[in-house]
Amino acid sequence: MDAAMRPRAPAPGFAVPPGELARPLALPTWLIDRCRQAFLSVSFPGPRRVIGITSATPGEGKTTVALGMTTAVAMDTGERTLLLECDLETHSDEVLGVPGGPGLGEWLDGDDPLRIIRMPPSSNAFVIPAGGVRPDAARVFYKLSQGDTLDELQSEFPNIIIDLPAVLSVSYSPLAAKIAERFFIVARYGATLIEELDEAVARLGPERISGIILNAYAPKTPQWLRKLL
Repeated sequence: MDAAMRPRAPAPGFAVPPGELARPLALPTWLIDRCRQAFLSVSFPGPRRVIGITSATPGEGKTTVALGMTTAVAMDTGERTLLLECDLETHSDEVLGVPGGPGLGEWLDGDDPLRIIRMPPSSNAFVIPAGGVRPDAARVFYKLSQGDTLDELQSEFPNIIIDLPAVLSVSYSPLAAKIAERFFIVARYGATLIEELDEAVARLGPERISGIILNAYAPKTPQWLRKLL
């Protein structure tokens, strides 16, 4: 491989810089519980517990689901759990509660140190922000898929949740799909088309889809009646 395409070698230990914290986010209990159930349903093919969260199109709520899953897994396992923000097409800093600044893309280019930010109130949940919106996102994913960054990260973080770009909104989705073995696709109730879901599943590979998480579902049946059904 051309040396210019190689990812920058990870810093030993992936030390978390002191003092930089994400803003605490008040996630609904039901969301965390739904994400917990989704993660527990996954059968991983090997020791690496890496799961990608994506959607067919933008605006389905995948980043919120990725946050909820990171929170649930960190709480339940007690292990260091990492949210790797890989949506290089949009600014997700506000959703993640992370101050703006460099992130994964800049680190892979060798321009800035790797930012690993703790996500309070958990002491074992962390996030690596994507950084700035990049016109060369495909090149960044090439570096990430060809290098050993994920293997090195998992030596420190047994659980890694990856927030990926929407499958149908980018031309490099096959490259993005290489960095996770299992995926959840987030769909928005009343908005996502079945045809879009079918296309997203086809691009990722049906055998790698662990499930579809339905977001913004608002049943019309009263809760007291749903318990009797």
